[in-house]
Amino acid sequence: MVSAISIVIPNYNGESLLRANLPSIVAAMEHWGGESELIIVDDCSTDGSCAFIRDAFPMAKLIVNAVNAGFSKTCNVGMAAVRHPVAFCINSDVEVSVDFIAPLLKHFDDADVFAVTPTILAEREGRNQGVVVGLYGKGFLKGGFAPIGETHPVRENMYAVGACVAYRMEMFRTLGGYAEIYSPYLFEDVDLSYRAWKRGWKSLYDPATTVWHYSSATIGKTKKNVKRTVYFRNRFLFHWINLTDGPFLFRHCLHVLLRLAVSFLWLDFTYYKAFYRALQLLGEVRRLRKEVVGHLKIGDAEIVSRTGRAGS
Repeated sequence: MVSAISIVIPNYNGESLLRANLPSIVAAMEHWGGESELIIVDDCSTDGSCAFIRDAFPMAKLIVNAVNAGFSKTCNVGMAAVRHPVAFCINSDVEVSVDFIAPLLKHFDDADVFAVTPTILAEREGRNQGVVVGLYGKGFLKGGFAPIGETHPVRENMYAVGACVAYRMEMFRTLGGYAEIYSPYLFEDVDLSYRAWKRGWKSLYDPATTVWHYSSATIGKTKKNVKRTVYFRNRFLFHWINLTDGPFLFRHCLHVLLRLAVSFLWLDFTYYKAFYRALQLLGEVRRLRKEVVGHLKIGDAEIVSRTGRAGS
């Protein structure tokens, strides 16, 4: 039974979000009552985030990055400071229910569980991001969120959304944490859970408790073309690192080649830019892929089958 937890919150210019949401997290820690620590990592904010944290929540361990590092690196800094066996990674744009901790912790009695998510209501999008249904089509893996109002039991998830997730730290460290190849953001949480699945470690959803996510409150301000380039680059990287089933790899390569052959027809030069930037990282891709293949226990087809709509 888990008796001590850590909560890690990455922050970048999130003073208003911290003011709105951090009190709910502290209240949940007090309600749970076990040993806990709160770690906040600031990624070179230019607003009043750090002053607010020091004044309003002096019990928190505040770490300030020397340079702006992006989501994955910032989270890894915080997770490296964790002292307890289970750590919650929670975005600054998430408000939690007061009793959200205990229902998630019970799943770590199963030695194969890596990550657990609660119901994560992204009301602006109409989705429950806690449920991630495994899909594969047109050469790409995809996690489909459940609509708000659709009920699900405890189930296996394709991946655990990084907005609010509890990780088993022993496994997190074995995996090397979030892969920083995805910096500044996008796909790092998808990749982490998927690499865990390849080792036979599960990601679960539990509907017993709820949090609320004001989705993409920070990166939503990024220019559309920049975010789209990062998205496509990181989607390439994720598949090149993680796909291991022959038929999945073949269809992926075929669809990428077809898209590259025709994207110029609708002036989609962002796709070419993203592909080129992914190619520049092939050395790191090979290193990460070697780790995946070297510890492979479960293939892509089994993961999709277990986490698909019929999965449980």
